[in-house]
Amino acid sequence: MRFFGSSGRRHHRAFYRRDPDRVAGGYRAALSNPKTTRAGRKHAKAELHAMGRSAHVPFMTKVRRALGIRKTPRRQREAESRRERREYRGTERRRRARRPEYDY
Repeated sequence: MRFFGSSGRRHHRAFYRRDPDRVAGGYRAALSNPKTTRAGRKHAKAELHAMGRSAHVPFMTKVRRALGIRKTPRRQREAESRRERREYRGTERRRRARRPEYDY
């Protein structure tokens, strides 16, 4: 029996390691994401440099970010969201009709 807040679950660091390529990919994504703050981009760039990786962002990405232009057109984004909603609707369970309760 465990006391005083021990959860019983253990995290084994030996079996779980962060993949450096995926970490770097996340930082690269933060550099090109228009919703990332200036401080966040600065942090991502510093982390990439610390990892010894390139923090280059293409010029057109910087222009799109400055102008607030998205890469995917609005019509395409809306069509994809409608398609996803339609697919989700098909997976919902149908409710059963309640059986009438009888007083005996």
